[in-house]
Amino acid sequence: MHSKTDGARRQEDFFYNMIVNYQFWNMQILHAGETALRPDAIVVDDSDWEANFRLLTDQQRNVAVRPTRSGRDFYAFMQQHYIYVKAAGGIVEDGLGRRLLMVRNDRSDLPKGKVESGETLLQAALRETNEETGLVDIVAKDLLLKTYHIYDLYGGWHFKQTSWFRMQASATSPMVPQLDEGITDLLWLPARQWSERLRHSYATMQVIVSQMAD
Repeated sequence: MHSKTDGARRQEDFFYNMIVNYQFWNMQILHAGETALRPDAIVVDDSDWEANFRLLTDQQRNVAVRPTRSGRDFYAFMQQHYIYVKAAGGIVEDGLGRRLLMVRNDRSDLPKGKVESGETLLQAALRETNEETGLVDIVAKDLLLKTYHIYDLYGGWHFKQTSWFRMQASATSPMVPQLDEGITDLLWLPARQWSERLRHSYATMQVIVSQMAD
């Protein structure tokens, strides 16, 4: 049985490890002594979360926040201004160590999608990977990381947490891109080439690459 203190500690750990992505920019919550991932990031404190998010979304700047207070203020702000969404996706490898990359709306991307009612995160990740790539007999491995991004949809701001699972599939299995989701190509690439393509994509993809070894 977990105490409220344990829950609060986990929430604080979650806060201090967070990078919030928006399109091609991000806001990183810094540990003490930590430097920003983006050298051009504006360094601010946590006295005004609304102003910090305006830097990210309106001015489209990279932001690094040095916390001076508890993460509770951040969560209170997010609950008031954002709709929380859970999603899951897959980082798929074949038996040769290559990784699957998709082209969605002319950008390098990875299979992912919202968790449906009654699904576990892993079930959602497997379903979305199958739907978007056509791959079958996908073997799920471990949970690799979680990413966080915000977006404005139909006049409302959403905060999406995506859980990324390592998966394995055969490169000889036929693949069918889900065209109605804007997916036009699916490629098996060596790890370094896969990473390089994603480094030139959305901020979320860049964060994934920064946390994975080639």
